[in-house]
Order: sequence, then C-alpha cells, then structure tokens
Amino acid sequence: MNGRRAIVGFCALCALLVSVVAAQSASAISGTTAFTCSKSASVKDRFGEHCLATGTPKEYGHVAIAHDTTTEVELTTKNTSNNTTTGTIAVFKSTIGGVGVTFTATEVHGSGWMENKLDASGEHYVVAHTSSTFTGVTSSLPGCKVSTDIDPSNMGLSEVVHTEGQIATTKGQGDSGKLEPTTGTTFARFYLTGCNTAAFNGTYTVSGSLTCVPNGATVTCSHTEVTTQNTLKLNGAQKAGLEIATTLKGRANSGQSYTPLSATTVTT
Repeated sequence: MNGRRAIVGFCALCALLVSVVAAQSASAISGTTAFTCSKSASVKDRFGEHCLATGTPKEYGHVAIAHDTTTEVELTTKNTSNNTTTGTIAVFKSTIGGVGVTFTATEVHGSGWMENKLDASGEHYVVAHTSSTFTGVTSSLPGCKVSTDIDPSNMGLSEVVHTEGQIATTKGQGDSGKLEPTTGTTFARFYLTGCNTAAFNGTYTVSGSLTCVPNGATVTCSHTEVTTQNTLKLNGAQKAGLEIATTLKGRANSGQSYTPLSATTVTT
C-alpha cells in the first residue's frame, strides 16, 4: 500500500509540475513596443539619445508610453550611422527587362502617428501609420530620370518618390516590424523618362511588404533580408530589395519637439 501511495503521489506531483510549466509557457508572451528614449529614465541602460543597446556611457533609458495613446511620429534617414552622427542613403534594387537596376535616394523623410497596444492574449505591440518621401532619387539605368507618379498635385516632380499610406506593426513579429501599404498592395509609383533604352521609359509600381529590425531608435531594413523574404516586388512580379535605416522620433503633440523612440521587446 505504501508503494502504491508513493506512486500515486509521484504521479500527482508530475501532473502538478506539468501544469505549472504549461501555465508559465502560456503566460510568457513576448512583444515589441515603443518607448521614449530619455536621460530622465529611472533606469539608464542605453547609449546615446537613440538608446542603442551597445556603447558607453549608459546615460539614457526607456520611458514608457501608455497603451492607446496617440503619438505623432516622424522618420528620417538622417543621423542613422556612426553612432547617429551621419545619415545614410536608401538603396532599392530590382530588375527591369532582365537588366539589374539600382535606385538610390539621398534622403527619406516620413510622418504620421503610432500607438502602443495590448491584445487579449497579453502581447504588447505597436502600430504606426505613416507616409514617406524619397528625395534625390537617381537610377543606374543610363539616361533614365526618376519622377514622382502618385500625387496628382506633384506629378513629374524630379528625383522625388512619394509613398502611399503605409502601416507598420510589431504584432506577431517578435523583435521585428512588418511594413505594408495601409490599403491595397501599392507602396509607391514612379516613372522613368529620358532613358537611353526607350523600352525602359514608363510607370513603375513598388508593392508588397517587408520586415525590418529595430535597434534602439533606428530601424534597419537589410537588402539581403528583404530579398530573401521575397515579398517586395517591382511591377508585381520582379523580386526587389531595399537597404534603408531610419530613425523614429515622436511627440505627444505639435507643441513639443520630437524625441527619439526606441522599440524594445517586452514579455508579459
């Protein structure tokens, strides 16, 4: 009898342990949300005003932004390199008529709004709605000039590409963020004129989605990773890649100055 009781007791203990582990696994939900990067943070564990994870001295930290609170945001390719002291160019690559083509933009600027969210499962995530403008856009195709072809009031604006509205979210993305058009599939349209090869002249569409990784206030999209994802397309069929780093800043209202926002993974 004692042996039987011991076995029964051991099995009950096993069941208890299994239920505890299962409960712990169910409650451990990771998600990425946005914080303000500030010197006034109670815990200073970040380097520089963009709250980089590496580097010293650690003079900055994260200040929470309440859920469902609208924050005005802007993004820019300025101050995204050399410890945020210099800017970077944006590079878009694809093929046209079987010919490899590279487009570069000297600067990218965007604006919109974001909110931190918490869903019923306990996942923290961020949603941002923005639109962007690429300036100083040039093409590697001989003679080709790039012009905007999306906003009727700015048709033909040289070396400029405006995007459609876009939505970014970290929901279900772990430590990354997914970017896609707010409606439909089109990110941007532009047209080429003056090309040495006349067949290259015409309107082009960039569509699909891409996933990028934040590092402090800087969000980096890798050309290799984007092309591997195979979700970004030129004219609906040609695989495309994008290399870009943008700094994200926010403010509570237009009466304030923008402050870098840092995306960080949290666990519920």
